[in-house]
Amino acid sequence: MKQSQRLDQLIQQLSDGEFHSGQSLGEQLNISRAAVNQHIHKLEELGLELFSVSGKGYKLSQQLELLDKEKIKQATEHFTNEPDFAVYSVVDSSNDELKLLAQEQKLAAGYSVFAEAQTAGRGRRGKRWISPFGSNLYFSVYWPLAEGIHGAMGLSLAVGVALAECFGSLGIEGVGLKWPNDVYIKGKKVSGILVDLETLADGSAHSIIGIGINLKMPESVAQHIDQAWTDISSEIPTIMSRNLIAARVRDSVLACLSEYDAAGLSVFQERWRAYDQFLDKPVRLVMGQRECVGTCRGIDENGALLVQDETGVKRYFGGEISLRLQQ
Repeated sequence: MKQSQRLDQLIQQLSDGEFHSGQSLGEQLNISRAAVNQHIHKLEELGLELFSVSGKGYKLSQQLELLDKEKIKQATEHFTNEPDFAVYSVVDSSNDELKLLAQEQKLAAGYSVFAEAQTAGRGRRGKRWISPFGSNLYFSVYWPLAEGIHGAMGLSLAVGVALAECFGSLGIEGVGLKWPNDVYIKGKKVSGILVDLETLADGSAHSIIGIGINLKMPESVAQHIDQAWTDISSEIPTIMSRNLIAARVRDSVLACLSEYDAAGLSVFQERWRAYDQFLDKPVRLVMGQRECVGTCRGIDENGALLVQDETGVKRYFGGEISLRLQQ
């Protein structure tokens, strides 16, 4: 049995939040108590918080709701059977996992993967995305681009609107969007979007849209986040199943992508304005060693950021641009 399979079995045993002795865990996994201890350390490296008490054994700091494909399907309103999706345990990144699948087989538009943890999760501009096990959502969607690579302009903005509207439907107040790919709640980041694009030899193209959402960030890993952040559990008015939130997010994103395919970004422009937390505020754009300042005027029909300075309104597209409020 592979180590990853044993880790999955160990997590399944501990997910009830109760104490389990090292001996009983070893018997269930057919390994020694010393090996159980080694596996426990591996779980801690994945961001799980565990207690170890002499005479009682090991337990998670809290009960863990694992992602379950059938439960997600049961909670899904519109995309119950098609397109299909998969649930993984630990991956390098959900985007990279989906890329490999796309290379190995033909995927339907909207095929997606959820992962319990990422060992190499990444955000925009190569930044690390903190991805502890079983706490948050790591979700990637395969979406072909009928118009080629140019069909991806504004894609992250449309998905951002879908997430903002989804969070609002959960009863969360103060949801905001930051160009080009971040979702905030009351000024704190809760979700990020990463769009990877690939052009094939025949000229066709597809996108892989990765979404990370903080659901219930463990305190042990939160200290490594270098910006103001929040999670859904801190903002939602009632406790909600992790599988239900996964289903709602998947529904919202797939519906958004279908709408984007049919009408482009134009149908999302006004909806973006309703959530744009920088709209009509003084901002500065950091582009390497260069900075520009002005007033944010929203986005255009192609997803460019509109910034007004003393010479007029200028358009900025994604890439190595960081948008910030002026101090």
